[in-house]
Amino acid sequence: MTIQEQLQQDLKAAMRAGEKQRVDVIRMALAALKNAQMAMVKQAFDAAPPPEAADADQDYTVTIDRNMALSEAAMQETLSKEVKRRRDAAELYHKGGREDLVQQEEAEAVILESYLPRQMTIEELRPLLTTAIADLGAASIADMGKVMPALMQQFKGRADGRVISQLAREILNQKN
Repeated sequence: MTIQEQLQQDLKAAMRAGEKQRVDVIRMALAALKNAQMAMVKQAFDAAPPPEAADADQDYTVTIDRNMALSEAAMQETLSKEVKRRRDAAELYHKGGREDLVQQEEAEAVILESYLPRQMTIEELRPLLTTAIADLGAASIADMGKVMPALMQQFKGRADGRVISQLAREILNQKN
């Protein structure tokens, strides 16, 4: 079952149970997935060769499937962006002293995270990052620009970028 199918089932269950906040969050998630799917279709359309590229004696038609399905990875990436958006908003609300909105944003993030794979903890991540940094040959904090893209690619979807950055900085600082 895909994430989108799970969301649709959970939407029905939440509506029956009268869970207003969960219904709102799931609807938002489904809308975000639909927007991502529409962006993918637009990108496919934009990548199609222009009519001028066709031979004059041939019929020119471009066929794009408007119902292209998002891959599971694309769905996870979309929901991860929505979680990050909620976390960032909660941080800003916290700085502004709006604890009621902080709680709302955090609750929405928790609901969305339930549809994503479990994130690695700091304790699980630290030894893996230490090994990866050693394999990359990084020796100091100056190598942060070289290390981060590789780490982000390696741990994409399994750990938060901020946590990776923070741990990488700590590990590189210890090498000095």
